[in-house]
Amino acid sequence: MTDHRPDPFENLGNTPLPPPRSEARAAALAAARAAFAEAEAKKTDAVTQGSGRRRRLMSITSIFKGFSIMDMRIPVGTAAVALLLLPLGYQLYSTTAMTSVTEAPRPQIQQPVTAPVPPAPAEESMAAVPQQGTPDMAAADSAAPAAPEPMLFETEAAPAKRVATPITVMPAPAPAIAAQQSDAYSAVPAGGMANRSIAPGEFGRMAPQPSGDEFTKFDEQRLKVAAEEPVSTFSIDVDTASYSYARRMLEDGYVPEPDAVRIEELINYFPYDYPAAPSAEVPFQPTLKVFPTPWNAKTQILSIGIRGYEPPAEAIAPSNLVFLIDTSGSMDEPDKLPLLKRSFALLLDQLSDKDTVSIVAYAGSAGVVLEPTRAGEKAKILSALDDLSAGGSTAGADGIELAYRLAEEGKTNGTNRVILATDGDFNVGIDNPDALKQFIAKKRQSGISLSVLGFGRGNLDDATMQALAQNGNGNASYISNFAEAKKVLVEEVGGTLHTIAQDVKIQVEFNPALVSEYRLIGYETRHLEREDFNNDAVDAGDIGAGHTVTALYEITPVGAGQVDPLRYGNTATATGGSEEIAFLKMRYKLPGESVSQLIEQPVTPEVVYDNITLAGPDAQFAAAVAAFGQKLKGSVYGADMTWAEITALAKAGRGEDEGGYRAEFIRLIGDAALLEPDAK
Repeated sequence: MTDHRPDPFENLGNTPLPPPRSEARAAALAAARAAFAEAEAKKTDAVTQGSGRRRRLMSITSIFKGFSIMDMRIPVGTAAVALLLLPLGYQLYSTTAMTSVTEAPRPQIQQPVTAPVPPAPAEESMAAVPQQGTPDMAAADSAAPAAPEPMLFETEAAPAKRVATPITVMPAPAPAIAAQQSDAYSAVPAGGMANRSIAPGEFGRMAPQPSGDEFTKFDEQRLKVAAEEPVSTFSIDVDTASYSYARRMLEDGYVPEPDAVRIEELINYFPYDYPAAPSAEVPFQPTLKVFPTPWNAKTQILSIGIRGYEPPAEAIAPSNLVFLIDTSGSMDEPDKLPLLKRSFALLLDQLSDKDTVSIVAYAGSAGVVLEPTRAGEKAKILSALDDLSAGGSTAGADGIELAYRLAEEGKTNGTNRVILATDGDFNVGIDNPDALKQFIAKKRQSGISLSVLGFGRGNLDDATMQALAQNGNGNASYISNFAEAKKVLVEEVGGTLHTIAQDVKIQVEFNPALVSEYRLIGYETRHLEREDFNNDAVDAGDIGAGHTVTALYEITPVGAGQVDPLRYGNTATATGGSEEIAFLKMRYKLPGESVSQLIEQPVTPEVVYDNITLAGPDAQFAAAVAAFGQKLKGSVYGADMTWAEITALAKAGRGEDEGGYRAEFIRLIGDAALLEPDAK
């Protein structure tokens, strides 16, 4: 028989909820405030031990980048206690108000009223943070909460990755607490948190931010008057570290520091189709062109290009390589020691059975890791590499000396080179930087050169990298990713390892009858005195097999100069041909020789082009890279050229682009344009 009596539980669910008692609500709020005050009173100023990475533990979000957790204890502690205690107080209030076991709908929290917070400058703002306000707690139980706004934030592991993540915004527990939070947020300096969204185009208007990396400071090449200083002398530069570093910074969403941008290294990152050298005895020949400057209608560009001789494989002498590897604790990151191991594995595949490899580690696992071993024993070498681990900060007592001792033991008539790989920790056993340079220079004279590979970011000592590579007659490269390792250690291994010419110097004398002013674009750290050119004792840069080198001068024809002639100065007269624009001299030494050879070539009207397109794609592309570098570092030259114009010029000079490096550069211009928009 069916029971038709009404269900008592249904009637119970329809019973109206009695109004909350004001004394219960007051008790809940009083309990929350008392707990908060007690937590504040227990705070101490005890010093933390910091992280195991030799610095204080830092916030994992970039909105607090630059502040340690110790420094942020007031705003973070306040926010944490408030967020934890508010739900507890609310739960106490709701529980007290309940008069039955039946679950009833909970009172809903009103969307807080936004309180203004002084925004940080847009240049430093890398995250849009939802604003928090100071709600009226009397209305906290009357309205439904609004949907949370997405928060853009960055992590230190990937500072350039902007990830949209929903963050639940809790209302402030009380006006007093909200005021404390607002004051704490307002005290965050530029580079910290900004409680607002980024306006379109605002993301890029940022000054270059300190990266923690160290660079050699230098002043840009100045404009020179040809009648007063007609001769320009410098050492060639085949380093490429500046370009790969700047590329990583831009791809990560940062503008590199001005001193990190060395324009000649940007230009020479790319190969150019210059004529091949005729023989090993004359390992290169200059290619000269003069064409209009794309950023200044009153000037012209003098381009000097050379391409190193490429010997056949059977003519290449054996290589004796020593890997000097940094295994300090700071190398324990994916883009450091793990990438280093994969990079050296690539290099190993390019060596022949007659080549020799040794490994020395310093810092965490200091000492000789692998005695001189034939490159054909790949399993043994790879096993030694794989056993390396990062940890510790104690320098290997004889790290650099061990590396050179092994190089001496395996010395051949071919390439003898120490390859130092580090993220910036140069505790290699010689603490004094000058003594370290002198040690490396002395070993260079004995026929053992030094190249430096930089890894990672935030601890990179680029200034020391450059100095050691120059003193060691080697090159400096920055390995930002696996693709860059492939370029440096596979595609350009000849230029990296096999030297065809040493102490290569360039000297240009300008004809003041035709050239009013000139300036060398880049090469600030490679300047030589005029008298150094003929002094074979003065060191200069080396050129590897197949390597290309480009140098650009911006020259001003007579009558279009910016500098007024001297009222009482003597009129300079040209001693050479009246039609010669300039005269080029180059000195170099063949490997193993101490006396230099001389190459001379005049710059005549035959190499002058009225239109840059007639000068060819290499001229267009090199000029585009120079314009890009000038604009990126905030140069006083070429500032009026827009990113769109630079892009168009680079596209016109893209050419065949084997390897896709020029296409990558064109995309990089787009990244720079977003970060540093043209002024309107």
